Amino acid sequence: MKGYLYRIARADAARIHELVREVVTLPCWSFGGAALWDLDPDKGTDNLRPVKALGRPEDLDLRGDFGHIFSSRAEVRWKRRDDGAYDVLVLSEQPLSIAGAQTVGEAWDVEKHPVRKMIQTGQYPPLTYLTYYAPNGAAQLVRYSHPEVTP
Repeated sequence: MKGYLYRIARADAARIHELVREVVTLPCWSFGGAALWDLDPDKGTDNLRPVKALGRPEDLDLRGDFGHIFSSRAEVRWKRRDDGAYDVLVLSEQPLSIAGAQTVGEAWDVEKHPVRKMIQTGQYPPLTYLTYYAPNGAAQLVRYSHPEVTP
């Protein structure tokens, strides 16, 4: 299978919400947290938000320094650049036309792992995932997909 990677070097919160509606679509899941800008060392692991079902794109929580939102269709991940902008990557197994995005490399080789799951702590369901391989065959990125249960 082939995968496609797109980058928007500078996006605002409204643009990320637009990508959720147009690229990821519902049902979808999200997680994120603080690792630099908003990190509070006294909070420990509470600096991270667990994977959570998203009922509406407007419910997306962009607090913190990074985040992921994903479905079986695509994943949008972001890293905070400053107080008003994010560096965004979009991963999908179908070619997309995304205004203002640059394609990163050619089509990537992708392996889906339907049997192996990423196990989460607590009562959260396991996640399925896909591995994106660089042209030299090295595993480069892991794209999250949907949990076994619907939100």
